[in-house]
Amino acid sequence: MRRPWLPTTLFVFAIVFLLAGTFLIKWPDFQNKPQVSKVLQAPTVLDLRLTIAYDKPPIYQEQYVVRNNNGLSTAQYKITGYSGKVVTITIPPAKRYDMTFFFEDVVQDGIWQLMNRPPRGNTDVHYTLYVHEVANRRQGSRTVTFTDPHYWAVTAGHQYEIHLSPNSPTPDLLKLKSTALADPRFEKIVRAFRSFGPSSFRQKIFQAQRLVSKSH
Repeated sequence: MRRPWLPTTLFVFAIVFLLAGTFLIKWPDFQNKPQVSKVLQAPTVLDLRLTIAYDKPPIYQEQYVVRNNNGLSTAQYKITGYSGKVVTITIPPAKRYDMTFFFEDVVQDGIWQLMNRPPRGNTDVHYTLYVHEVANRRQGSRTVTFTDPHYWAVTAGHQYEIHLSPNSPTPDLLKLKSTALADPRFEKIVRAFRSFGPSSFRQKIFQAQRLVSKSH
């Protein structure tokens, strides 16, 4: 026995289901579309700087800058002499990957974990590291100051902590536990800045250093 009402019922049910899906149900793909778009359009900024200040002539200051701004990367070296001579060398902004790789390398080397260190070793030269990152709508910055990266990488000794209490005997200084202060990351990151860039960029830096040194 045929049931003429069955096709009509199925057709009406299908229409109702489609309307409910369109107006009442928020499908994940459509619901998250604005969020996906925001992620894709979120700014990404990487900014690295090493500033080296000298207490004695002929060089007054050197600064290395490596920056990536939403896919466009640039680098700059600037040297200033006590004579007043200033030379700036710039790699124009372009879609390059070596600067992003450089950022990843120094992060892996521990730039975010470095701490300020007091003047030690050759205190006539002062180093300032600056790192800034904006990614995934989060941002962070860090500034670290120190002198003589080779001293802190190799020569730095140990640090001892002594806690005195009126209710405890005097500690045996020969049995105190120490914390090593030497940290090779300082020298490693400074060397990374010094050797960054193509050979043509580094050659121009060398020429600028000679020019400023001779102008004193």
